[in-house]
Amino acid sequence: MAASDYKSTNNGSNCAASSHCVVAEKMPKAIYFDFGTADLDMNDRKLLDTVVKHMGNSKRIELTGYTCKIGPDQVNQDLSESRALAVKAYLMQKGIEEDRIAAWGKGKRHPVASNGKEETRSKNRRVEMKIFR
Repeated sequence: MAASDYKSTNNGSNCAASSHCVVAEKMPKAIYFDFGTADLDMNDRKLLDTVVKHMGNSKRIELTGYTCKIGPDQVNQDLSESRALAVKAYLMQKGIEEDRIAAWGKGKRHPVASNGKEETRSKNRRVEMKIFR
């Protein structure tokens, strides 16, 4: 992937001030999950294989897990962490070193879509990925 395929997002709000954060235009930015699970399906694995391929010598990747609003806060927090750790484990299985991967969960905080209907609520069950160069 050429340097021109990456878009800088170092605007102070999305990336740490001391890092240069880039998001590849052709790389998935999130993995989505079924309700109540942290399981990666075959499509998720294919998307993550793309992430591994494009990471190259990147300094690191941050994985942030989320849930929809259904369920108790602690259950959602634990599930969001499990989702991020499932993605981390897969990336490590594919050769990305553990010290290059940060993973955490934020539970049901920071939804990207309405939690009112299932078709929009499902967009909140995700792990977002940011690559830092």
